[in-house]
Amino acid sequence: MPRYAKPPTPTNQRAEAAMKVFGANEVRSAIIRYLSQNAAGSTSGQVARDLGANYQTVFRHLQDLEVQGIVTSDAGEQRQGQRVMYRLDREAKDRALADYDRYLDGK
Repeated sequence: MPRYAKPPTPTNQRAEAAMKVFGANEVRSAIIRYLSQNAAGSTSGQVARDLGANYQTVFRHLQDLEVQGIVTSDAGEQRQGQRVMYRLDREAKDRALADYDRYLDGK
């Protein structure tokens, strides 16, 4: 698998099995986990470096997660040239997981 598609940091076997069952993206999962462990937030570049993942891939995932409401940033409308800090919105993440769980349970 290309390096950009899977972070080099190994996941535990149970988490990896669960990601396969539900078709979860390993890089996206690693980003969410990273931000969960770094509550103060981090830049896209720092996330990419610490995960050993491709910057553009990490940046695209962060943008999408922000649109989905799972990640927040301190950026305004003009992002160019700024050092943008991304943070995980734990409540939004928990709601999304709970909604998915209810869906899987047929509710």
